[in-house]
Amino acid sequence: MLENNLPSWRQDLKSSRKKEGKLPSNRWIQLATVSVRNEPRLRTVVFRGWNKDSSMIIFSDRRSEKIEHLKSNPNAEILWFFFKTKSQYRLKGKISELSDNKNYWDTLSEKSKSSWFWGSPGEKINQKLDSAYEISSNLPKSENFIVLNFEIDSVDLLKLEKPIHKRYLWEKKYKWEKKEINP
Repeated sequence: MLENNLPSWRQDLKSSRKKEGKLPSNRWIQLATVSVRNEPRLRTVVFRGWNKDSSMIIFSDRRSEKIEHLKSNPNAEILWFFFKTKSQYRLKGKISELSDNKNYWDTLSEKSKSSWFWGSPGEKINQKLDSAYEISSNLPKSENFIVLNFEIDSVDLLKLEKPIHKRYLWEKKYKWEKKEINP
């Protein structure tokens, strides 16, 4: 652990993010879940910050299919690739809903808040319904807005270096342990 009690992989991730700068890959992550039919499902979501030293925050719509997946199986994996450092992070853990999410709602722009009142994800667009919630100030917190807490229990980092790639694995057992493994 570092002096500020963060796992060492967080420092590596922070360094990768800093080098990535303003590229979208600095915030866009791929979230994998398992459907109720036991099929893999993958989608891009936005990294919203840290809850604790090893808990990642993601916003979602309560009506999206990933919520049903997570109710039946909370195990998930995130893949985060950084182009500039050629670093691939695979984060494994469990996802749960944070019940106290009002503070997160308050951080959203008015434009973003309005999107939580649109029709359900995956349904045909209803022009009348979806335009009913145009950008306005002081929208109440939508019941569709939820905050997911991804509690990470292992991190696999692959650094695509020349001439030989490097790979590291951190596992949270009693404390975060790092070991170098074959790429």
